[in-house]
Amino acid sequence: MNQTRRSAGELRGSPETREAILDATDHLLATRGFRKVTMDDIAAVAGVSRRTVYMYFPSKEEVGLSSIDRVVENTHRRLQEIAAGAGDPAAILREMLIARVLYRIDSVQPYRQSLDELFEAVRPAYMERRRRQWGREVEIIASVLETGRKRRRLAFDDDATSTAVTLIQATNAFLPYSLSAQEIGNRNQVETGIRRMADLLLKSLTRPIKNSPSI
Repeated sequence: MNQTRRSAGELRGSPETREAILDATDHLLATRGFRKVTMDDIAAVAGVSRRTVYMYFPSKEEVGLSSIDRVVENTHRRLQEIAAGAGDPAAILREMLIARVLYRIDSVQPYRQSLDELFEAVRPAYMERRRRQWGREVEIIASVLETGRKRRRLAFDDDATSTAVTLIQATNAFLPYSLSAQEIGNRNQVETGIRRMADLLLKSLTRPIKNSPSI
């Protein structure tokens, strides 16, 4: 962590400063736990003044929420990258379902022991944000479902949005907030579980690839 203190004037409105504060928060979550962390601690580790931290975040709870938001936003970017790839829509969809879980798991590994404290402290606001965040994931997954149906590679009775919601709900059990710290720490077990679930879900959606007739 950067221990060099920088002036608020130099850093006002800087995305780099916001990232430094969130990096400091993640570090402190791993080393001290959410309950014991103070805004002074975050400022010291980020190398900024306490006043600067409050310029970006009105409370410790908001810093915690923003740390969660950053993980989700990065997950969404990863899903968009996968969705934009060329290839079999069924394979792309499978990769997305696995990535939405494993990217989150890998991101919170360093501070998994503090997650229960964090979620408990921010739960009401987090639940509201989570609904919006899932909505974004539904949009990304639905776009791949539509592409797969147009290419006659995926088949489903409901509309793409409803089907995407079902896929989200079916894989939510593997997300960090649903698991204990011990379960999150056993990444191999989580990966095995989500891969099996993704295979099961795709089995119900995938149409066989038709080979071109021999001449």
